[in-house]
Amino acid sequence: MRLRRGWNGDREPEKQEVFLDFARRRRIDLDESARTYVEGSLYSGICFRHFELSNREHVRAVIAAGQGDASDFEPVVMEHQLSVLDKARVRTLAEAPAPRRTGLGGLLRSAFSGPKKPSDISVQSEAGYTVYATAEGRRLLAYSDDGPRVEPDLGRRFVQFLRYRYGGHPLILERLASEGRVPREIQYGAKEMRGFPRDIVKLRLLSAADVPDTGIPLEGYRRVVRGRPGLPDDATLERVTFGDAPDSTQVRERRQTEAKESVDAGRMLESVLAFFELTLQTGEAVPGLGDAIQHIPDADVRRFREVMSRPPSNKEEASAMAPALVALRAVAGRHAHVLMSLEAGARRALGESQEARALLLKVIEANPYFTGAYKDLGYICVSDWDMGAAWLCWDAARNIAPGHHLLKDVSALEEMLATEHPEYF
Repeated sequence: MRLRRGWNGDREPEKQEVFLDFARRRRIDLDESARTYVEGSLYSGICFRHFELSNREHVRAVIAAGQGDASDFEPVVMEHQLSVLDKARVRTLAEAPAPRRTGLGGLLRSAFSGPKKPSDISVQSEAGYTVYATAEGRRLLAYSDDGPRVEPDLGRRFVQFLRYRYGGHPLILERLASEGRVPREIQYGAKEMRGFPRDIVKLRLLSAADVPDTGIPLEGYRRVVRGRPGLPDDATLERVTFGDAPDSTQVRERRQTEAKESVDAGRMLESVLAFFELTLQTGEAVPGLGDAIQHIPDADVRRFREVMSRPPSNKEEASAMAPALVALRAVAGRHAHVLMSLEAGARRALGESQEARALLLKVIEANPYFTGAYKDLGYICVSDWDMGAAWLCWDAARNIAPGHHLLKDVSALEEMLATEHPEYF
């Protein structure tokens, strides 16, 4: 494990090294044999934990309603496993155990202090360890009272390593971070459901050394993308994410030329879709386009106008929209993929996420720089609980058009996660 002021690095046996770059909010996975690395967003893991907490709360409620044993899904335990707080529940952590006082002074303090409300998490001192447990007595975490002292920044970085790699209740980790040291031994309890192999995890510090503060050692490594099924191929993602995005002026001129050619050929819908593609790729609005569409005397444009005037707010409307867009493909020419991107929204409203995914992949195949398709594909990945894939898509979209208005939702999601869980950064 490496602790630096701006980053952490750690490696499990038989695995490659992983770096957490807190300044850039990125995760970096090395492949030492290939001399390559892949990057991902730190937000992806936090996003999973944030929404998984409410998901597990739902599971607990279902089990409890059926009179089952929901003790493995108690809120404090879930917060511990996911290392996120449910802000709606005001959690309390007991004060650190004070030295036992004897004599008259201790007797008087005990007599006049009065009963205290029990905390959600108790703290006890046991044989050289500080032990944290739930109010019901299930042990959550214990750490030895010895260990090397470290600077406050590095103490926080060590706790970040624990938080990302093993979890831990946020209130316990906050207490440990304040101690400014790395314990010789840490014992995790309640990591998983009772009886599972990794329900208990022990960590031991074998040695420690002070080294100069350095940057992440990536010299000689090449960044690559390793995607997964359901995403564009790796070569496309690398080209779009790492390469230079098409110049917006040139994109505008190309779409204008295509629109003029379509008008000259009498393909009016195709010309309209050229301008739609311009907006969905670069975010640039075409002045007067909406008004112009209203007055184009063309049957196909009229059908398209009618479809787009009723965005699907329910399944009935989505059921009407999807086939209407399919029917228009035959007259959409080289911009039929724009209709597919719109149809994907209707398919998502119908709960047909795999059909929507397939459509968006066809859109990207036709135009690898179609920003809107990457944004929507990312949200499909979120609905499939594949947060890492979602941010791969959004990284690509941001490289194409970082200021695109469609990406404001992604930025808002990241801002929410950073506000709700600042301890991760």
